Amino acid sequence: MKLKTVAMTGVLSLAGLGLVGAGAHAVFTNNTSSTQTISAGLPAVYLYAAGAVAAPGTTAPGDPCTSATLAPENDCTSITLPAVGPEGSTFDTTPLTAINIVNDGNIPVTEAAIQLTDSSGGTSADNTLASEMDICISSDPGSGVSYAPNDGLLDGATIVANGPLSTGLALTPSVTLVGPTLAANGGTDEYQVDFYAGENSAECGTTWSNGPHTADAWSGTVYPAAPGPWVTPASLTTPAEGGSVAVTVTFTYDS
Repeated sequence: MKLKTVAMTGVLSLAGLGLVGAGAHAVFTNNTSSTQTISAGLPAVYLYAAGAVAAPGTTAPGDPCTSATLAPENDCTSITLPAVGPEGSTFDTTPLTAINIVNDGNIPVTEAAIQLTDSSGGTSADNTLASEMDICISSDPGSGVSYAPNDGLLDGATIVANGPLSTGLALTPSVTLVGPTLAANGGTDEYQVDFYAGENSAECGTTWSNGPHTADAWSGTVYPAAPGPWVTPASLTTPAEGGSVAVTVTFTYDS
């Protein structure tokens, strides 16, 4: 009995060793990873001008949009300027104030286009006035001081467009731009707009346009040969009497 017991123990021991040798093994593992978060920027362009108010539908309708500080606070993406007139048959409104653009967003934006629209009543007199008067749009990021007597160009000014309002209303966009670029967190630009008939604009003079991307923007449209010669516009005619035109200047920005 004793010998049998010993023999069986030996067999069990061998069986156990056989199981361990057939099924046990070791694998070393290691991992690395990198994570990157991508977020889209937020352009936030606002307008302000002396005497301006926020247009209806903004965050704070009626609140002034008169400074770079108030413009973002009041969501001044659209502003209304004081009306001018009544004017005679020969007139030049001259810019009452500069219209300032500020980029309060966290990415740069580039001015891409300007669109002119007319939201007046559409009467015969309104339509005649719109067809007979001219518009001057100048961009002036400088000091606003004339660099030559009576030349109509402010220091550093670029004549973006100058000519018949009807030309700007008919084109889509009215003016194609390639800049300038407004830096993030406070980049600015400034422009002036005036309307005239029967005389040249005190702001734009006899220049169609002199920007690097807007040169002769309208002259080829008004006169088939571009650049066309400058012609002082005629005075308003009798059918324009009593007319009223509400012109909106809309800037488009790319980012």
